[in-house]
Amino acid sequence: MTKFTHFTGARIAVAVAALAAALALANLARAQVFGPPSTFFGTIVDSAGEIPENTVVEAYIGNTKCNTKDGKVLYATDGKTRIATYIIDVVSDEQKAGCGQRDSTVRIKIGDRLSTQTGTWAAGPVELGIAFGSASPVPQPTAAPTATPDVAAIATSTSAARATSIANGTPAAALPGGGSVATIPPGSPGAGSPVPTTAGGLVTSGPGPTEQDAGGDGGFPVWGVVVIGLLVLAGIGGGAGVLLARSRGGNS
Repeated sequence: MTKFTHFTGARIAVAVAALAAALALANLARAQVFGPPSTFFGTIVDSAGEIPENTVVEAYIGNTKCNTKDGKVLYATDGKTRIATYIIDVVSDEQKAGCGQRDSTVRIKIGDRLSTQTGTWAAGPVELGIAFGSASPVPQPTAAPTATPDVAAIATSTSAARATSIANGTPAAALPGGGSVATIPPGSPGAGSPVPTTAGGLVTSGPGPTEQDAGGDGGFPVWGVVVIGLLVLAGIGGGAGVLLARSRGGNS
């Protein structure tokens, strides 16, 4: 009985310790969940000249550095000129004491120079253009416009190519995009005429057997059949006459 009591007490102690550890981990995890940062971004200009690419970028609220990861100067283009830009996260006071609270003033440090322009901390994106010397901040660059195809020039070029091809003897049906109509090839009935098509653009069958027999090159002409038939009939008639004459001569 004593052993059972000691065993039960030990199990309870272990369970309590495990529960305490779980609660501690839950509190630690809850403490590590911070509000979103304020993401500052914008352009950087300097009247003294171009700022070196990859120059370190930092963010300050008062004298407290409030970015956990340094940013870098990067270059973008508006299609005409290269413009220095930056982007950096400014953490909240929940994550680092003395940092972002609503309406806190943020200053950006480029290399070893703090900007005179300031921004207001707010969770989410905040655009702040930076300028040094006598330069003025410029807006974020936009993508270069896409060139519009010169439709008229393309059409003119296509027409000229078609005219040249025709002059060089290229069949009209082989030219691109011209709506050319295929024609019946030489040596066939109706040579040179357009090949008839159905409403759906499918080529119909060519001349039928009757038309070909009437005078085309693709079959035996009808008149030839008629002449052969007459000759056969004449031969049969002549043979019958000879047999009839022999029969009469034998009877006499």
